[in-house]
Parts: sequence; C-alpha cells; structure tokens
Amino acid sequence: MEGELQVIPHVDTDGSVVEILGVTRDISERKAFEAELTRLAGTDAVTGVWNRRHGGTLLAAESEQARIDGRPLSALMVDIDHFKPVNDIHGHQTGDRVLAEITPVACWKPVRGHRHRGPVGGEEFVIMLGDCGLGEAMAIAEKIRTQVANTPFRHVGTVTVSIGAAELRADEGLEPWACAR
Repeated sequence: MEGELQVIPHVDTDGSVVEILGVTRDISERKAFEAELTRLAGTDAVTGVWNRRHGGTLLAAESEQARIDGRPLSALMVDIDHFKPVNDIHGHQTGDRVLAEITPVACWKPVRGHRHRGPVGGEEFVIMLGDCGLGEAMAIAEKIRTQVANTPFRHVGTVTVSIGAAELRADEGLEPWACAR
C-alpha cells in the first residue's frame, strides 16, 4: 500500500499548537494509474518498445553519460526491407502484426543486456548499444539480420532488414545521429 499523509495543526489564539490532526489516504490505485500513464506516454502502441519522443530523451541522456564516463556508445538503425508492399497487399493490420512480431526478433533476442530500443519511423527501429564499440555493434547487426531472415512471419513469410551501424565518438555531439532522434 502506498499512502499519503496530510497533517493539519490546530492552534489556539496564542498561535500555540494544541493538537495535530492527521489524515491518511491509500493512493496505491492512483500511483498504479500514474505509472501506466507514464508507460503509455513513452511506449509505441504497436511494438511495445519506447516511442520516438521517449527514445530521443533516452538517446540524449545515454550519449551524455557515455561522454562523461568515456564509454563507447553505438546505435543500429534497422529498416524492414520492402515493407510498403506488406501494407499494400496484406493491409495495415497485417503490417502492424509484422511490426509487433519482428520487434522481439530484431530488438530483444540478439541484443540482451543493451538498453534502449524503439521505432524511428513506420518500419524503422533504432537500437542503442551502451558500452559497445562499432565492431561489436556490426556483429550484433549481422546477428539481427540473420535472425530476422530466418524467422517466418505469419501471413507474409520471410522478411529481411537492412541495418546501419554508427559509434558516437567522444568529440562529437548527437548532430550526426539526428535521424535517430
């Protein structure tokens, strides 16, 4: 239970406290509702990963911390190849299902332990890889590419992705990564 306490002092005519009244209230339900609103505000409805706005905030914070700590930070830009025909031929509901199904394959399984993933555009995702240099990022990109290509997706069959990799250097800001924000 989470509680909220309100304390009300009662004073006499001299201003001395004669008694204190306290009121407690269970705010567990309100806190759960607020947490759900916060989650929804930062989450993409289709894929369940953070949305573009929240991703930009995380990217800025992560890049600043990496710069301060002198740690490498890399990003992968994952683009689903030929996705427009999926929507045009099979419909947007099927396209959304493919996005929902591809997210765990492309964004979760191959990159365990790395922190932030999310959509940039309709069929584009960015994956931030903290404590990860460009070589390791490229190896993870290849793992993702292979895993997606080897996973059949209901209603559409095989899907492929193209992936770009970049490492943020200590002497640069986020401007080179502007498309990822």
